[in-house]
This record gives sequence, structure tokens and C-alpha cells, in this order.
Amino acid sequence: MTKEEFIEYCENRDYHITDDQYYGREFYKGKINDNLYLNRLTEIPDDFNPKVGGHLMLSSLTEIPEGFNPIVRGVLDLQNLTKLPKGFSPKVGDLCLNSLTEIPEGFNPSIKHNLILSSLISIPKGFNPVVRGTLFLDNLREIPENWNPTNINENIHIGRFIFDIKTTIKFMNFEI
Repeated sequence: MTKEEFIEYCENRDYHITDDQYYGREFYKGKINDNLYLNRLTEIPDDFNPKVGGHLMLSSLTEIPEGFNPIVRGVLDLQNLTKLPKGFSPKVGDLCLNSLTEIPEGFNPSIKHNLILSSLISIPKGFNPVVRGTLFLDNLREIPENWNPTNINENIHIGRFIFDIKTTIKFMNFEI
């Protein structure tokens, strides 16, 4: 998708995006709210890298271009994404990556609220994101030996288990 096609798509939905907003030099300001609901898009331009004061909903994307690292104060919804590009490190309130079954080594985002990795079945060694809310790992089957998630402020959901990070719980031979 070209930038022009993207801008036209947005204009047809009453999202008026300036060049500065498109490139992330200033925050997107909508008429009613600061959200961008772009759920039907199946691709985005390679150079689209916005700052969004509300939510950025891109739930139909299955891949994102390398270098896509938006700043989103609300939810960045990439729930159908199947692979993360190397270097993906957005600054977001909540990050929704429901369909990922694996994450690249070195992926350690800093999330203001919740990180949702519901389909992830294993985590790479060294995975230690900063999550000020809850880390959702609902389908996790493997945990690296000596995994010690020290940067989670609230809870970790692993399968049917919910761990309060403020207490130490022994589970599967590791401490949370």
C-alpha cells in the first residue's frame, strides 16, 4: 500500500492525517477522539510510523514493515499479527499480539499497562519485558530455566494460572 492509498483510505473514514502525524512528528488529533480505527486494513505503508493519543487498531494486519515503531498512548491492536520484525519496539499503553506463537530473541518491550501474548507457546531466553500491568501468556507451554520476570508490576496469566507478581510462587521449578 502506498502512502497516497493509505491517506485516501483514512480520508474516506473521516480520519484526516497530516504528514507530521503520518511520520510521527506530532500526535494524531481526531475530531471526536484521538483514536485511529483501521481494523480493515490488511497492510500499511512501509514509512507509516504514527504517534496516536488514543488507540491504534490494526487488527487485520498479519505482518508489519520493519521499522514500524509507533507511539500509542492507548491500545496498539495487532491481534492477527503472525510475526514480529526484528527491532519492533513500540511505546504503547497496551500491546495486543494475540496471534503470535513465537517472539524474536531480544523482544523486550516497555508497556505502560498490559502485554497480551495469548497464543505464545514458548518464550526466548532473556525475555524480560517491562509491563506495568498484566502479562498474558495464556497458552505458554515452555518456560526457560531460571526465567525471572522482574519487570512485571501486577499479574502474569499463564494458562489457567494467575500469579500475583508481588508474592513469590513456586511453579514448574522456577520462581515468579
